[in-house]
Amino acid sequence: MIEQTVPLTTIAVVILAFSATVGLLFLRKKTDAEVLFALFCGSVALAMLRPFVSPDTVWLWWVVAVGGSATCNAYWLVSRALFRGHGAVGWPHVAVALSVAILIVVWRVAARDGNVAEGSALAVVGELLSLSGSAMLVLAFSEGLRGWSGMMGRDELRLRLGFLTVFGGCVMVGTISGVVTKSFSDGYAWQPAVNSVCAMAIVVFTLWALAHRRRQRSQEPELHQSLPVAISEESGPGETPEDRNIAAAILRLFEVESIHREPELRVADVTRRLGTVEHKISRAISHGLGERNFNQLVNRHRINDACRLLDDPSSTMTILEISFEVGFASLGPFNRAFKAATGLTPSAYRNRSKNRGEVCEVAGGEAERSPAQA
Repeated sequence: MIEQTVPLTTIAVVILAFSATVGLLFLRKKTDAEVLFALFCGSVALAMLRPFVSPDTVWLWWVVAVGGSATCNAYWLVSRALFRGHGAVGWPHVAVALSVAILIVVWRVAARDGNVAEGSALAVVGELLSLSGSAMLVLAFSEGLRGWSGMMGRDELRLRLGFLTVFGGCVMVGTISGVVTKSFSDGYAWQPAVNSVCAMAIVVFTLWALAHRRRQRSQEPELHQSLPVAISEESGPGETPEDRNIAAAILRLFEVESIHREPELRVADVTRRLGTVEHKISRAISHGLGERNFNQLVNRHRINDACRLLDDPSSTMTILEISFEVGFASLGPFNRAFKAATGLTPSAYRNRSKNRGEVCEVAGGEAERSPAQA
């Protein structure tokens, strides 16, 4: 069954990964990210054992070959769910990940049977697998960069920076070590240890990230009870507790995750992230948040961010750069929205801020300017 002695590092990561799988599956009210990461951990454990399983034990070989095919492709789905929230992984994404898994299995079967000859169709499959695997790693890494902003909350920035450092670093180390291995006669002896350490680092960090997200969700009831006073004052007469709950969740997306900085943001995007329906989002915006519509809510947060950037005396960003930074796709709409909210163009506001030390806080589509505190 086992062809050679399994290194201690491999045993350690297999135990960790299987334990993570079991622990995550026993959680109550599991999120998409937690379910997908449980799948990933189980697959990693099997993939780590694959080099040590003899093809002669057919049933075990197939279990490991198929079960260990949800690695980089599954982690892309994990990172997508981790940073985009509930509903971010749909059937099209699962289909892409599944197609990569099929390529992995086909390649492993061909390699076992010795049918991979240069120029053959299966050799092309190998090249395609290498390309798709790299694409999965890049897509997973890019999820940590998506929506990145210096105005994100400290916890969110720390989470994303940790993800980029750990995941990116492990991928880089694994890639470089794979190249270096070929230069040493004993390289293949220590390559499994390097892979195991990298896998362990990714598993441990992601478990921490999922625990962090779970803590954030547990704090949402407190957020629901501490909505800004302005919201309750502006709420419509038909406001319900559900409106306030959804409104609090929307505020979290805007104020913690800075979702408004996504240029193509639509109501449907918020709907997917919160796992609700569009008419409830629209109702919460009008009744729970007191906004006229979704566009006004988005523009208010964008203009507030723009004001803070324009008020910053150390900022060297141009007006165009600021418009892109806060989520506008072009300069024209930014100028019009900014003037409608503040009564000034961005350039005029920046000059006035430098001369008079004023700051802007946009509320309900209008600007309320007050002297900056010394």
